[in-house]
Amino acid sequence: MLHRIARPAATGLFLLGVISTMALAAFTAWPGFEGLSYFATGAGYDPFGGMHCPILMSPRETGIVSASFANPTDDVMRPYYEVEISGRVASRQLEGQISVLPHASQSVTWTVNAGDIDLEPFVFVKMDVLPIGNHGTREATCGILVADVAGMSGSQALASGVGIGLLCLLAGVLVPGLGLTPNEARQFDSEASTNSRRALQALGVTSATALLASLMGWWLLATLLLAVSLLLLVMVLPYAASGR
Repeated sequence: MLHRIARPAATGLFLLGVISTMALAAFTAWPGFEGLSYFATGAGYDPFGGMHCPILMSPRETGIVSASFANPTDDVMRPYYEVEISGRVASRQLEGQISVLPHASQSVTWTVNAGDIDLEPFVFVKMDVLPIGNHGTREATCGILVADVAGMSGSQALASGVGIGLLCLLAGVLVPGLGLTPNEARQFDSEASTNSRRALQALGVTSATALLASLMGWWLLATLLLAVSLLLLVMVLPYAASGR
């Protein structure tokens, strides 16, 4: 009797987890795309992968943006950088030069807040690292989503969303096995190769991977995985509605 209740409940939890992770992946990929568009100049500089921005922050929060410079050479490296931060009236400009010892790394940080919003609800940051050594000019951009989520900080809201989504996915996988007799367990295992179960498994993996890619800042990959997840979701909804 328990498994008759568990299976539809598990399907509901699983789909809730899928929709939650897809929505969160979309919201965390969105700022990166907007940041690239905001600073688009057509210059085509090489990317600089050392800048890190918060994905989400509250209107009352001060966010910290950092840039890390690694020096794999045997000589002291002195990179010069320029930073532009969006603003309603005018953008803020920062610049500086640091010394990085051989085979070491050095970081610089600066702060942003809701006063740096230009296009609601985003703060945008651009960093140019001028030519040094074998590198030409490199650039990095990011967008930071500013939103009030139940009074939580951006990191708390993001961690809560990720946790809820992944817990629902995990529950959707584990709950169907509750209360099964040995015969029912064998039948359940034999259904693992059916098209509906395979589609559900693919949907869970794809949506979770889209969220991971988005959190890593790979918003283009996250967008492609979200498109695949959406197609899979359309495919599995009829199976889920029929209870198969």
